[in-house]
Amino acid sequence: MNKKQLFIGAALSMSLSMASQFAFSAVTAPADIKAKGQLTFCSDLENPPAEGMAEDGKTPSGVAVDIMNALGPLMGVKTHIDNYQFSGIFAALDTGKCDLVMASLGKTPERAERYGLIDYWRVKSGLLVTKGNPLKFHTFEDLSGRRVAALLGSRNETVVKQFSDQLVKEGKPGITLVSLGTNVAAFHDLLLGRADAMVGDNVVINFYMSKAPNKFQTVDMPVPAKTWVIATLKNNTALRQAVQAGIDELNTSGAMTKIVKKWGIDKGVDLCSSSHPCAD
Repeated sequence: MNKKQLFIGAALSMSLSMASQFAFSAVTAPADIKAKGQLTFCSDLENPPAEGMAEDGKTPSGVAVDIMNALGPLMGVKTHIDNYQFSGIFAALDTGKCDLVMASLGKTPERAERYGLIDYWRVKSGLLVTKGNPLKFHTFEDLSGRRVAALLGSRNETVVKQFSDQLVKEGKPGITLVSLGTNVAAFHDLLLGRADAMVGDNVVINFYMSKAPNKFQTVDMPVPAKTWVIATLKNNTALRQAVQAGIDELNTSGAMTKIVKKWGIDKGVDLCSSSHPCAD
């Protein structure tokens, strides 16, 4: 066999391999996605463990990143993830810079009115506390006079502020809120004893609890759970249906369960699908 024959044989083998990779995709990609061969997400990659970066500082990494990376191949195309600041993420979607947004988005009436939404998790909020919960934190009233670390600008930070103001109105000591720019910093404050508890959604606190299970535990708090969604343009029905089919396939196959267990957050989320819808 000459070199030309070897080259043709190798090329044919590679083509067959690629064809077999995509021939049995479980989800039908919309025509425009199939034509460009890529499913593009906009995300905010500064929110681990859901969306973050690997140690090299350039490779997307996280539990939601694993979901994004699974959805493209299910449609027979590649997944591509672009990193945006959260404040500009919907503008990028509106102007066609990406097909979808996946960035720990809570489901709200305003977003549902403007965008097509696909539910994937139902997430509670809670506290990360010292193992055994020696300070007996069970309600927000129990945090009176205590130091609580929280992510700056988060929904949970706002809730703690509201409860602290209420405690002060009742003549009780307020909650000293330690607001920090990242969840990593909040966890370090708890780890170093500069906070009595860390407040966050269960994706975050179960992730950090899994890093030191003999030192910390989680405590659910009376905050309404929220559904997290993937967003696409309102009129892009074909893509919304394809992504919903992809989420359903990940749940049916057990892949979604494997993903959340890999990141140690399986006890922090309820999985949403067409057969197991999450409440609004």
